[in-house]
Amino acid sequence: MTIDKIAPSDSLRELRVGISVSESDDLSRLGLSSTHAEQAVGELARAVLVAGGKLVYGGHIKPSGFTQYLMHEVHRYGRDDESSLTLCLAAPEHLKLSCSELDKLDRALGVKGRVICLDSEGVEIEDILKTKPHDPASFSQSDAPHAYSSLRRYLSTATDARVLVGGKLSGFVGSMPGIIEEAITAVKARCPLYVSAGFGGAAALVAKRLHLEDLKWAPDNFPEYLDDKRIARGLELLDDAVASSGWKAASCGLDGKAIKQLAVTHRASDIASLVVRGLTRLHH
Repeated sequence: MTIDKIAPSDSLRELRVGISVSESDDLSRLGLSSTHAEQAVGELARAVLVAGGKLVYGGHIKPSGFTQYLMHEVHRYGRDDESSLTLCLAAPEHLKLSCSELDKLDRALGVKGRVICLDSEGVEIEDILKTKPHDPASFSQSDAPHAYSSLRRYLSTATDARVLVGGKLSGFVGSMPGIIEEAITAVKARCPLYVSAGFGGAAALVAKRLHLEDLKWAPDNFPEYLDDKRIARGLELLDDAVASSGWKAASCGLDGKAIKQLAVTHRASDIASLVVRGLTRLHH
């Protein structure tokens, strides 16, 4: 199925779709590589943009990976109104960059998107290129979890729906894996949530916890992760968010069969078509 057949043009006009993605340690166990995840994100981005939607991503610039994939698709399919891609940088991320690097990133997006830099409390820093940058050495690594949590709270107010793909369950920087925390903020906001568990990682753990799919097709101990109190606490908070918000899996516009299909597939075209189908139903 071609991208322009997934949804009519403008069917997602002005809809802000947040994409949460990072590499999963389960990829090799599934016979996959990071390229498969990148292709899925690229095709999803194309489908949303062609349908008139907007992308919001709170990502990493170094290493580039998924950020560059999104920027590439935005240059091909985005609109010239600086809103096709909103790239949100938490304090630990933009402090890694010099003013010239930030300026280069802003110029690379051009008229297709914009960069937002947040302080450690999640407040947008106005005209960051015109103000004296913070000294990166002054930012303690112990402050990073709070800054990333602030970013995720900001993203919950800047998006109308969220897609989860992959995600680290080891070596993460924060009070819990980022994709679990982003699932929590989405559920609290009763935001439509699309969970692609076919690449394993944190998204697969979220899918199991939310009972979207039992994942019996997967290898043993899937997704694979070490016993970590931060992960256990994150899953408890996810349970609490569901109980207190009244969030329902079907709030994404898909029926139970389609939700399960999204949870098990790693085919880029399936992920894109399922997410856009659900978004289109909600938007209209």
